[in-house]
Amino acid sequence: MKPWIWLRVASFLQALGTVGHTMASFDSPSRGPGEEAVFNVMRAYRFKILGLTRSHWDFYQGYELSITVTFAILAVLMWQLSSLSRTAPEHARPLIITVLICEIFMGIIDWEYFFAGPGVMSILIAVCLVAALFTLRSDQTPLATPMESKAG
Repeated sequence: MKPWIWLRVASFLQALGTVGHTMASFDSPSRGPGEEAVFNVMRAYRFKILGLTRSHWDFYQGYELSITVTFAILAVLMWQLSSLSRTAPEHARPLIITVLICEIFMGIIDWEYFFAGPGVMSILIAVCLVAALFTLRSDQTPLATPMESKAG
């Protein structure tokens, strides 16, 4: 397969993971009174930080939303890299490597602190990124940009 296809598959998987994370964040059933007690304490304990009053629950929710935004941006970035890999493969390579490193670290964190679902998704995305890198050749002829097509 061509590198841009691998990158589109990675983008789709990241988007799917984003939707899954978002749905789980907002529709998480209670696991019982023990969990409710922990969440209630997280909401109740408030402290000052940088002139604002926050709770541990605020941080928990904020991190949850930050991850959703990060996942969505990664999906968009991989889609954009798929286009860049067709027009400027030499410029796409270091960016793909950067996203791959991010996915590897996220996968390690997923397996260590969460559960198999996110870990498997990170591995699948990383495999797509590695495949894109292996099929991305610096000697391949880039596609002409619209401006180059009109000029020539």
